Amino acid sequence: MKILSAPLLALFLLLPLAPAHAAADLQGAREIDRIVAIVEDEVITRRQLQQEIKRLRDEFRLQGRQLPPDEDIAPQVLELLINQSILLQQAKRRGIEITDSQLNRALEKLAANNGMNLGQFRQALLDNGIDYRQFREKIRREMMINTIKNSYARSNVDISDQEVDDYLKRSAGQNENREYRLAHILVALPDGASSEQVAEARALAEELVARARNGEDFGELARRHSASGTALQGGDLGWRKHAEVPSLFSDRVPNMSVGQISDPIRAAGGFHIIKLVDLRDSDQVLTEQTHARHILIKPDAVTGDEDAKRQLESLREQIQQGADFAELAREYSDDTGSKGLGGDLGWVGKGVMVPEFERVMLSTPVGETSEVFRSPFGWHILQVLERRTVDETDESKRKKIRALLHKQKRDEVLELWQRRLRDEAFVKILDDPA
Repeated sequence: MKILSAPLLALFLLLPLAPAHAAADLQGAREIDRIVAIVEDEVITRRQLQQEIKRLRDEFRLQGRQLPPDEDIAPQVLELLINQSILLQQAKRRGIEITDSQLNRALEKLAANNGMNLGQFRQALLDNGIDYRQFREKIRREMMINTIKNSYARSNVDISDQEVDDYLKRSAGQNENREYRLAHILVALPDGASSEQVAEARALAEELVARARNGEDFGELARRHSASGTALQGGDLGWRKHAEVPSLFSDRVPNMSVGQISDPIRAAGGFHIIKLVDLRDSDQVLTEQTHARHILIKPDAVTGDEDAKRQLESLREQIQQGADFAELAREYSDDTGSKGLGGDLGWVGKGVMVPEFERVMLSTPVGETSEVFRSPFGWHILQVLERRTVDETDESKRKKIRALLHKQKRDEVLELWQRRLRDEAFVKILDDPA
């Protein structure tokens, strides 16, 4: 019996159950399984809520952690289910679909990550008591949610050159290798909150700060009171470089000491509280690059797979006897991108080429020609010309900063968007989740 890896099992445990449709016989549903909440056109039942809590408990147990009692976390878990339902319904309204072929490719990737093919993966799920059809639909819904998030982010998140320049100016003189481990609590406010609602939220935020500073566990306070998506993880934001710290408190974090808890920070979505859990200096990253060239022969209707391989073996033998690699590449290679350059691929870092190609490239000594090998593109031989280790250039540094700023802005934009969707959606809670 194959045992699923902990990360994969955790993925299954965290995925939401399918919501029941509001058009069902509600009275009959109440008799069988009480409805906890109506969310637009769908409902969430107590059975779904209890099963989601159970999955979360199982997932936390895999990590050696425990959740508070059911009655304390039920409201948080219900909010997760509500937000998932809202996003799924948004995706459906926008015509987002995940085809069976897309789903199968995702499952094949999951299987490969667990060292199995799809058939073995399916059997492993069954052996672990997981219904395969239900699992497929859970993955499909998760992909739909990711698709609509990515679509919104593409339309609403952009990083300009000026933003990169501004960040570089702000961070001048700072230790750019420093990373911060942060925890976070959000006391949320609805759009257009009244002065009474603001005062009530501020009072709760100040109370939570005082309790945390007096020794109460910050993670437990987050799990019980935070409206952030990281609440059930104790508000843990993980390790972040300065550019990845949410902009709302990016200026405060470098001046905090480990263990320090901020005063409430007012923002559009409510009051934020942060704790600096830990900090560290990351090691300098040096990039190893290889300068290589190759010849590719693609099998086709005219040239069969074995014929392509034999042709490359013949070309390799000619190179070994002194023939010019570049001339042969220009004449025979099927790689249109490098053919005119004599097969030259330029300087290549790790992770750029497909694994099959990279494995051979890294294992071939400088000045030597590899054996014939297969990749998804066809049959290759390659020759390693040079190797070097380089520090990050200004250009690559800017690319890295841009990527970090993009992630920061993406997280902020998606959180505000999801809160707006939640505020605008018709949600009616019919039964106390606790």
